[in-house]
Amino acid sequence: MLPLRFPALWSSIVWLLTLGVIVGSLIPSELAALASFGIRDKILHAAGYLLLMVCFAGVYRRSVYPIIAFGLLALGIGLELLQLMTETRSFDWYDVAMNGSGVVAGFVLSWLLIGGWCQRVEQRLLS
Repeated sequence: MLPLRFPALWSSIVWLLTLGVIVGSLIPSELAALASFGIRDKILHAAGYLLLMVCFAGVYRRSVYPIIAFGLLALGIGLELLQLMTETRSFDWYDVAMNGSGVVAGFVLSWLLIGGWCQRVEQRLLS
């Protein structure tokens, strides 16, 4: 983890977002459609995983980014497999692909431009 003034706050935000992705992936499809506000499903998959990767990259050191990316890819696949156990959701390889594209885009964006952004936010807000 990066040396942050409020590590518990940042970690809580990131893990709550992760919980939101988990819940959103497993709730009945009718509720998920309502919660999507009309945004296309595949865009939500890519954007959700991009957001998670960027948020984790704001809290953790660059050396951990590959582990985070692998973990998020595993989460996406695992959630798709868990959908097989529900009555209203189904496994979709396109969802897995969009999750992966979001992780890759978030990884590249974080690695090249915005990794460690939580430190910069704290410095600007608290100095």
